[in-house]
Amino acid sequence: MIRPRWRKVLADLWSNKVRSLLVIASIAIGLFAIGIISNIDTILSEDMKVGYAAVNPANIQVNVSNFDDSLVDQIRNVDGVEDVEGVCSLSMRYMAAAGTWNRIGIQAIPDIDKMKINLLRKEEGAWPPTYQEIAVDLHHREEASAPLGGEIEIQLPSGKTRNIKLVGVVHDQTIGSSGSGGGFFLAPLQGYISMHTLSYLDQPPLYNTLYVTVKTGKNDEDHIRAVAGQITDQIANQGGVVLSTVVRRSDDHPNSVYTDAISGVLYLLGFLVVFLSGFLITNTLSSLLKQQIRQIGVMKTIGARRFQIVSIYMVLIFFYGVLAFIIAVPSSSQVAYWLLNYLARRINFDLQGFRWIPSTILIQAVVALIVPQVAAIIPILHGSNIKTHEALSSSGAIKPQAEFTWFDRQILRIRGISRPLLISLRNTFRGKGRLALTLFTLILGGSIFIATFNVKEALMLYISNISKYFLADVSLSLDKSYRIEQVQSALADFPGIKAVEGWAYARCEVLTNDGKAGESVDILGVPPRSKLIVPILLSGRWLEPGDQNAIVLNERFMSVYPDLKLGDTLNLRVNGSKSSWVVIGFFQLAGNSTGFRAYSNYDYLAHLIGEPGQAAAYRIVAQRPDLNIAQQEQLGSQIEKFLRAKGYGISDVTAGYYSTDSASAGLNTLTTFLVFMAVLIAAVGAIGLMGTMSMNVMDRTREIGIMRSIGASDRMVMNLVIVEGVLIGMISWVIGCLLAFPISSMLSDTISLSLFNAPTKFAYTPKGFLIWLGLVLFLSVLASVLPARNAARLTIREVLAYE
Repeated sequence: MIRPRWRKVLADLWSNKVRSLLVIASIAIGLFAIGIISNIDTILSEDMKVGYAAVNPANIQVNVSNFDDSLVDQIRNVDGVEDVEGVCSLSMRYMAAAGTWNRIGIQAIPDIDKMKINLLRKEEGAWPPTYQEIAVDLHHREEASAPLGGEIEIQLPSGKTRNIKLVGVVHDQTIGSSGSGGGFFLAPLQGYISMHTLSYLDQPPLYNTLYVTVKTGKNDEDHIRAVAGQITDQIANQGGVVLSTVVRRSDDHPNSVYTDAISGVLYLLGFLVVFLSGFLITNTLSSLLKQQIRQIGVMKTIGARRFQIVSIYMVLIFFYGVLAFIIAVPSSSQVAYWLLNYLARRINFDLQGFRWIPSTILIQAVVALIVPQVAAIIPILHGSNIKTHEALSSSGAIKPQAEFTWFDRQILRIRGISRPLLISLRNTFRGKGRLALTLFTLILGGSIFIATFNVKEALMLYISNISKYFLADVSLSLDKSYRIEQVQSALADFPGIKAVEGWAYARCEVLTNDGKAGESVDILGVPPRSKLIVPILLSGRWLEPGDQNAIVLNERFMSVYPDLKLGDTLNLRVNGSKSSWVVIGFFQLAGNSTGFRAYSNYDYLAHLIGEPGQAAAYRIVAQRPDLNIAQQEQLGSQIEKFLRAKGYGISDVTAGYYSTDSASAGLNTLTTFLVFMAVLIAAVGAIGLMGTMSMNVMDRTREIGIMRSIGASDRMVMNLVIVEGVLIGMISWVIGCLLAFPISSMLSDTISLSLFNAPTKFAYTPKGFLIWLGLVLFLSVLASVLPARNAARLTIREVLAYE
């Protein structure tokens, strides 16, 4: 036999299904969000590390001038080396689907069917490729027009072309691991061939890159550096020239910086969702207790003690939490897996398959059992503390005029608007406590929604500032260094060119105090008065005419070498030779999302690398200003044809906007994810509004009956409820717009500090404000329609008998 108190619990669960669903939804939406956030954070962290380690990534990458198998064999005998492979890395161009020549990075791999380092996973087609065949990576695969079995046209440095058969598509998680350039998002299409195919591409069968793994301490960077030092010493002893060295832990995925940014945002939004969900539960249960005041009075009359009343409602909430938990756990796990599938390709990691995460389920269980109880305890204690005579005299009828507040009376005195609208306006502010909690949920949800669009605008502004390092319309790389005056003279005959600058380039290494190789650095030699670069200086100064060994460093040096200050000497190994540089400034580029970059005076760097007055890299500006990327590509194609006709070998031609467009692609992944989370938070607000409107209708059931008895139509009753919901939505929109500004700043700083190691400048766009306005109006109407229809369907007899 079930005791009466527990029979009441079951009755409360089942008798008012709409109310029960609202309470369960209020709890479930918070658990759902927590589940998504925890699942994504846990799986992303685990799978990125596990998947990357599974491909046996190189712990050490050494770029060396051409070498053969004899050097590979010698390095294999270095103490601490587990395995070593030599590959030939090439940069060529291929005819893309768009009809333009795009860059392709090609790796020629010996014994390609037996490779042990930087393993590739076949996605489709055949593997490994044989003579005159190529496999390409998933990244940028859509840009290659050739289907499997078709041919890709490769352009050689000489200008000749070769057709090579596309036989497979693979997944390479190590793209961007070299630490140079912009990493994965700026990397071109990657291709993989056998060493035998090099001769078909007119290349010598020699290696230029060493991949090395260590026996122990694969995740100990200091140990890896020590082994790398022994390797570079061995190469130097053999007369080889080390161009650069990169060390990387086996669990350090190249795109981990992006997942760090995602995790930071996830935890911030997760806290806000739990906070909102708690308020939602408090609001809903306060209304529930208010409706059951007379029932509490009856229970007290027949001898129920306060503890027994509290236990009834605590058990009721326990059941609500259990039901919400049952709904949220599977749904959040599945949605998290869908989102991770979306992220996997875009940030280049292997998802290890769907699975349940025990820690996430435990967190959801704890939240389901504790947060609703905590959120409900104050309303329950307050409701159970009411005196018996007060509870029994409580009624859902409308307050008499004498009990109206001053604010209520002022609303009723407004002239110029219809009486029904006045009633809706008055009803909006009648339950001020409930209204405050509902508004708080909607305001915070709306402000975060708006903030996501502002964050995207701020990040795009950051990218726009970075584009000032790439102000040329065309970046041209020749197959070898030519005298700058000769190239400028040749291009003087080409119409539409305003300026041509030659820049020097060297890949070098930082030397530690003990002479060991440190981080690899891309150093560019630019004319000090160049107008094709506008640096964002953090401290110090920019290059000036007459500077010799002066160097300006990006902010990556500040985070990795915090003791390095203005005026300090930085030792670099450039083309195998040690040189000393004086640090004159630090500039802001792309922080953690790029490698180490430095700028120096062109004359000094060109002299240091033995190419005074010469350059292989050129920056070209068109006469016509403000070219878009398509026009820049067209200009580059015309310049290439012109120079080839004059006998110049072309390695690469890149549009000025290429780097910023590619960087934007990476940020779009983050901002798309942000918008999804914002929609989730908006859903919390929508459920809160629906709960409020349902409770308001229940509170005013007798009032609606009185209106119906004096002739109010169904349409009028529905309009009263819907207008009230829209008014709440509009109030939340106005306040949410104001709150969006500080939240935008907080979110954008969280992301930019993770990505760029620097805060972004504040930016906003009207798009977010307008979209949220339309969305909040839609949600307000949607949340009010069901309660409005329920109100309109009640008969006069039902509403007058309601208690």
